[in-house]
Amino acid sequence: MAIDFEALNERIRQRAHAIWEREGRPEGREDAHWGLASEEIAVEDNYAATLKPNPSHGPDDVAEHTEPVEPALAMANQGEQPGLADQGEDFHVPGASEEPWPEPAEATAPSTPPARGGRRGRRGA
Repeated sequence: MAIDFEALNERIRQRAHAIWEREGRPEGREDAHWGLASEEIAVEDNYAATLKPNPSHGPDDVAEHTEPVEPALAMANQGEQPGLADQGEDFHVPGASEEPWPEPAEATAPSTPPARGGRRGRRGA
């Protein structure tokens, strides 16, 4: 189908003029009115293509599959895949020991801290 660009431009020009008058004849909005008019014309011209009838021949008609269909098992198991926020039931903090409390033998150690080797500051060097 050949497009008559002169007729199309004339329709857009008339629609843009109608939009200009509808908005109260503002100055400096020619490009906006032209763009809006061309969109409206395109929607009108292509609206019939969105209303094509369903190609099936009734409720008992089976659609023809041109692509392989994903197995139903994959769809059924999709919700069971862990997400980024799923931690599971046995949450474990990395680096935490299994026994946070010291053994009784370690608890009887002397309470005074061992002497540390002194570090000299920059002034004493």
